[in-house]
Amino acid sequence: MSLKRFAIFIIILSLLSWLFVSNFFFEDHIVEIFLGMIAPLIIGLSTVFTVKSIYLKNPTKLTSFMIKSFGGKMVLYGLYIFGIATFSTFDARQFLVSFIVYFSALHMLEALFIRAVFRGMKTQHEIING
Repeated sequence: MSLKRFAIFIIILSLLSWLFVSNFFFEDHIVEIFLGMIAPLIIGLSTVFTVKSIYLKNPTKLTSFMIKSFGGKMVLYGLYIFGIATFSTFDARQFLVSFIVYFSALHMLEALFIRAVFRGMKTQHEIING
């Protein structure tokens, strides 16, 4: 699967799951569920795009990027959760549950995609070099 198709798939999957859950089970918490989904979606997709770009250009820089990315994401997610919990007028429990579910699911899908990218590139490298 190409990166573009993966991104479209993840965006559609996230939006459809948000619409389904918020319209059929938690009608009063549409905003909380959306806010729990959007940050992991945007940050995760930007990470996948960057990982693939670095891997194609200079794979030796990938490990240092992943370490820096991990630290940066910890700070970004922490600030995001703090901001939502502190400055929102709604009950943050639904937001936190939504965030945890989307964060976990999206990161698992990203890991599977990145693994597929690595395997695909390794196979192409083996074909080129015999």
